[in-house]
Amino acid sequence: MRRTMAERTRKAEPASRPARRRKKTVVLYSPDLNFCFSLSLLFQDRYDVITTTNLGMLEEFVERHAADLVLMDAVPSEGTLERIERLKRIRCGLPIIMVYVYSSRDFGLDRAVREKIDSVFYKPFEVDTVSSRIDCLLNG
Repeated sequence: MRRTMAERTRKAEPASRPARRRKKTVVLYSPDLNFCFSLSLLFQDRYDVITTTNLGMLEEFVERHAADLVLMDAVPSEGTLERIERLKRIRCGLPIIMVYVYSSRDFGLDRAVREKIDSVFYKPFEVDTVSSRIDCLLNG
């Protein structure tokens, strides 16, 4: 039996594989490029990590990349509270974690921030603790 060239070169159809689950997306903001880089290295094997040192880009990244979680390295302020509210409007139920240096003079803002987000970690913090919290928020 003679086969045409196309039949001889046709490769076997691959067996259907189970659909790969999409990695969850973490958007990370910090004004410190080294901090962004370090955390992206830490999480890149488990999550798609998008980093920015531009706080003004945070909302766009959350919307454009369908973020599953935001990690913000930002000092509590009225502007931070407004930004958190905008992020929550973009993605209802979006988990947000903030890291910053605690200051007793910011007690009122610290309390207001805690009411709007999922977790706060004060610098310096244990990376494993933050990592566990992210895993818990993203994977139930």
